[in-house]
Amino acid sequence: MGVLKKFEQRLEGLVNGTFAKVFKSEVQPVEIAGALQRECDNNATIWNRDRTVVPNDFIVELSAPDYERLSPYSGQLGDELAGMVRDYAKQQRYTFMGPIKVHLEKADDLDTGLYRVRSRTLASSSSQQAPQSPQGPSPA
Repeated sequence: MGVLKKFEQRLEGLVNGTFAKVFKSEVQPVEIAGALQRECDNNATIWNRDRTVVPNDFIVELSAPDYERLSPYSGQLGDELAGMVRDYAKQQRYTFMGPIKVHLEKADDLDTGLYRVRSRTLASSSSQQAPQSPQGPSPA
């Protein structure tokens, strides 16, 4: 990762963290969607000139209050966020190695309004579908 990208991420974390602490605003799904897009951009791996692979398994860590508020909708929210990631990937010509999944988890070390995104690239098993591209069928 380049020095400029690291600086940008630190600055973004500082600004977002400061605002979240001062104003105690709750995390909104649109913020999470933006973070998932950045996660794709920051972790894109170029395989060849026609294929750039991005993570397809995301874990969004939320503060206890934000998790309690959003967890009743975690299934539907995860599906919606996965769809947004799929649409973004299509625009950017990114591909996936397997189905897109977004999970919410509680993190006790985060304050209200703060969140963390972790991601990884998981390949489909041989019993599942072949590696998917954004244009391929969407997983259930």
